[in-house]
Amino acid sequence: MLMNIQPMEFFDEVVNPDLDEVSALMRANWAPPCWLYERDLLAMHIMRPTADPTMAVGLRAKSGELASYLAFVPMRLRVEGRIYKAVFASFFTVSGNFRRHRLSDRQQGLMVDRARDHGYEVYTAVTVAGTPANQTVARAFGARGLPVRAAHNFRYLAGAGAIVSSRLAASDTGHVRTYAPSDEGTAFALLSAAAARAPLAHVVEREDVDFYLRSRPRIKTYVYEDEGRVLGLMSVSLLPVLSGRVGLNAYVEALALGRLDPAARTAFVDTVLRSVLDEGAEAIMVPDTGCGDLETFRRLGFRAAPRKLRLLLAPLRADVTDLPEAVDGFCLDVF
Repeated sequence: MLMNIQPMEFFDEVVNPDLDEVSALMRANWAPPCWLYERDLLAMHIMRPTADPTMAVGLRAKSGELASYLAFVPMRLRVEGRIYKAVFASFFTVSGNFRRHRLSDRQQGLMVDRARDHGYEVYTAVTVAGTPANQTVARAFGARGLPVRAAHNFRYLAGAGAIVSSRLAASDTGHVRTYAPSDEGTAFALLSAAAARAPLAHVVEREDVDFYLRSRPRIKTYVYEDEGRVLGLMSVSLLPVLSGRVGLNAYVEALALGRLDPAARTAFVDTVLRSVLDEGAEAIMVPDTGCGDLETFRRLGFRAAPRKLRLLLAPLRADVTDLPEAVDGFCLDVF
């Protein structure tokens, strides 16, 4: 009797694989609507000054094909006043050619163990509610006796370009200008103050600021200046998005408006959004994580996007026992 026995496939761990190869893996396996993570978009996060590319790892089949990939981006994370050595997990992708090999669980477990071996204390990630990634994360931590909690549920606010543009006030060219390297110190203070108000936040590193706001690709950063003082900051990425066709979205990366009065805040946001729409953005996205006041965006017709997201939070060590079950808001890069 003939038996249909599938050959066993072996996989090699590959540290920091070429980002063009990673981009190709994502393009082939992510379902639209999704951003097109090309090399430069991946490098925005994985290659920042305080990042660690050795925490971006894939599994390669013997055929040479990159079969899966997951990046843990290091950070210092403040949770309710305590600072942890943490990672943010992102870009998780498994090739459909290898689904029967349970690579999702293998890749997650590999990276959890790698983070533990490197002395990290806390894991964070953002997932889409109801997707299998939530179960693979839970299994990876459960196998190590560690709990995972969904600490905060949220959505993006989305603004259609045509609606937003019809509601914008005139540009405030007297106060709004592009970010310059000389703004780095003030920008660090503004971003740190914005993050300090959230119960869970990425601790802003001074050496990352200029890269984060100016040097990395596809980023445009603006400041609001009054009598020589920079009082507000807004940073936007222009990202290619695939949803039936390739378009262009604007994505609000950083927002620090706390020193602006309501009129200045409105003028600043309107001026920046007019600029990015003039760049060809068809829609604008801002994560509604509870980190900042987004009423200015709602006034412009921004509405909650349908996709439900959740912030996952988990200890990487058994002695980290004081993480909250939930937080009211958080201030993190969401990518």
